Amino acid sequence: MTTPHPAADSITPSPAPAADSPALRRLREFGRAPRIVALDIARGLAVLGMAAAHTVALPGEILWNDSSTWVEIVSGRSSILFAVLAGVSIAIMTGRTRVPRGAELGPLRLRLIGRGLVIFAIGLVLELLGTNIAVILTFYGAVYAVAILFIGVRIRTLLIWAAGLAVVGPALVAAIIALSGSADGSGIGFLLNGTYSIVPWTALMLAGLALGRLDLTRRRTAALTLLVGIVLSAVGYTAGALWGDAAYEDESGPFLSSSSSSSSDDVPYPSVIPGDEADLSGMLCEDYGDGYLSCYPEEEYVEFPSEESLGDDEWLPEEGGNGWESYPQSIAESDMGGTVFAAFISSGPHSGGSMEILGSGGFALAVIGLLLLTGQALRYVLLPIAAIGSMPLTAYTAHVIAIWIVIGPSGWTQPALLYPFLAAGLLVACTAWAIFVGRGPLERLTARISARLSPAQR
Repeated sequence: MTTPHPAADSITPSPAPAADSPALRRLREFGRAPRIVALDIARGLAVLGMAAAHTVALPGEILWNDSSTWVEIVSGRSSILFAVLAGVSIAIMTGRTRVPRGAELGPLRLRLIGRGLVIFAIGLVLELLGTNIAVILTFYGAVYAVAILFIGVRIRTLLIWAAGLAVVGPALVAAIIALSGSADGSGIGFLLNGTYSIVPWTALMLAGLALGRLDLTRRRTAALTLLVGIVLSAVGYTAGALWGDAAYEDESGPFLSSSSSSSSDDVPYPSVIPGDEADLSGMLCEDYGDGYLSCYPEEEYVEFPSEESLGDDEWLPEEGGNGWESYPQSIAESDMGGTVFAAFISSGPHSGGSMEILGSGGFALAVIGLLLLTGQALRYVLLPIAAIGSMPLTAYTAHVIAIWIVIGPSGWTQPALLYPFLAAGLLVACTAWAIFVGRGPLERLTARISARLSPAQR
């Protein structure tokens, strides 16, 4: 007699594994391929660095034997890291290692235009808040528009363009502005003369675009990026330090305020004393009648003639004092050679000089290369920073709004603990949002609008 096999329904089934909650799934998968967590960490560092530049009293120079000055490293370098990462992001959005061709370029360009318009509009709103922050997003949006010209270009050509704009671009722009005379229109200021300029930013974006076309998951690529970044940074900062003094010996020369060789210690910072303690003996003061006085040493005071003492003809410019007749003299007085050399050699933050592009651009590449080598191993340790970098548009906007709420429009006085609380708030809020919700709110908005402006790709 055979032993009957137990009925199938008598077998107790193994309990099914409990389904992960969406939050646990996002936490477990955060930063895994195809996403490159090192880039998120780099973006997060860039945002935190810009927040520090906007809320911390910077010393004006870095002294490696004085750790209190090391915070100066965020000045200018954070925004340049952001610019290089913009190029990397554009490469990832347009095919990664594969250069798009033919009919696929049209939809990709429309998406970039749409994304750039949304970022530009958000930047305008932040500027309307009236803070004293040089909002980066308007220019960041403009860079997306420039990128449409280069997304179908090979890596070699991208590097040639980036090198040409970095080395020759600033000097060429300085020469054009000097030759044009008083080129101070709003468009010129936005593109060429502002805190952010289209020439260095295009060079940096193209360098990032070329980097993004490489296989960033390979350790060889990461090591090469780190090495190239160190070399470029050493060349840029060394040249700026060694030759910069010669370019700025004439204190009346151009680009002085942007020079790495100039120091805030050269100009005495004004002290505030009660009015009854001010010694104005030997001074002549102009009383504007509204509580303001302008006082000068008596021997240096030159009285401005009153309107009544001058005839109408005396307000007219002297004959031959303007237009083409005075143009050669104004060019001769502009010190063209010094202007061009200063634009080339300047390595100071936000100077837009060639050596700043090489020095700070190389620094950005070195940071990216180092994080590509170590980021995956430190994925959970640096998760809060990576969470900020996964939603950089949202985090940047939030930090500007927070500063506006605390300080107010046109405010300069900053609470001593503003940055620690601001940084902690960004780290906690972005981490919670990334785990419990996912993609950042402004990142969702830009993706939806850019997708609507582009026909579906087939």
